[in-house]
Amino acid sequence: MNLEKIKNLLINISQFEITKIIDNSSNHASHKGVKGLLNKLTHVEIHVKNPNNLNRLDIHRQIYNNLNSEIELGLHSIEIKILKN
Repeated sequence: MNLEKIKNLLINISQFEITKIIDNSSNHASHKGVKGLLNKLTHVEIHVKNPNNLNRLDIHRQIYNNLNSEIELGLHSIEIKILKN
């Protein structure tokens, strides 16, 4: 699992724009919940522009649905920051 794969899984979302994806895994490498995981990408931060003024829950739902396969492989945390338009 890597950032490029995350980007590819989110690329087809058209209701809002993903402006940045950051790997924050190294900041959490010593946490109990991620010790021993084979995947090194465990924590991502996603920045979103919301020109259609979608509900925050709908944005979260779409991102989590698209990343479900990565969550099952060990993606531990997804931080979503919705930027002001």
